[in-house]
Amino acid sequence: MDAMRMNQGNVSQCPIVEEEPNVDAARFFDLLKDSDEPLWDSCINQSKLSAVAQVFTIKSDLWLSEAGYDKIIEWARSILPEGNRLKENFYAAKSMMKPFGLGYQKIDMCPNFCMLYYLENAEMTECMTCGHSRYKPRTGRGKNLVAYKKLRYFPITPRLQMLLMSPRTAEHMTWHQAHDTVDGVMVHPSDGEAWILFNIVHP
Repeated sequence: MDAMRMNQGNVSQCPIVEEEPNVDAARFFDLLKDSDEPLWDSCINQSKLSAVAQVFTIKSDLWLSEAGYDKIIEWARSILPEGNRLKENFYAAKSMMKPFGLGYQKIDMCPNFCMLYYLENAEMTECMTCGHSRYKPRTGRGKNLVAYKKLRYFPITPRLQMLLMSPRTAEHMTWHQAHDTVDGVMVHPSDGEAWILFNIVHP
C-alpha cells in the first residue's frame, strides 16, 4: 500500500511536456482565432465563429435544407454592415468548421439490427443471421447501390483530442491525476487501489 501511495504521488507530479501541435491541431488552433475575431468591426455580441456555430445549430434543430440555410445567410448578409465576416453559404461554413474534426463514419447494417457490414464483413451483401439483403433493389440503370439501413459512428478519439487541446478543458480532463488526496477518503476512482495498481503495472 505504501508503494501505491508513493506511486500515486509520482503520478500527480508528472511533468507537462511541451510539443509542437500536429497539422490537425494547428488547424484547430487557427479556427479558435476566429472566436476572437468579431463578426464585423466593433461588433461585441458575436464572433466570426459563434455566428456560424449558432446558425449551424438552428439548421440542425429545425431540419433546414442546405438551400434553406443559404437563403437565411443571404438575407442576413444583406442587413449586416459592409465587411461582415459571416460565411456566404453552407459549403463555406462547413469548410470552416471542418477542423473541429467531429465528423462521423457511415457503416451499412442489417435493417433487422443483426449485424454490421464492417471490417471482415464489409463485402457481404446479405445478413449472415437473417438473410436480409444489404441493398435496396435498383430502380434504374446505373444507379448506385443503396443500403437499407446505415449506422453513423462518432469516433471518440478526435473528441477527446479536442477536449485536451484547450487548457481550460484539459485541466478538467486531467484533474483525476493532479487533485489533492485525503488519507482514507476516495475522492475519485483514481484514489482506489485498482487504479493505483494499474498505474504501477502500466507506468
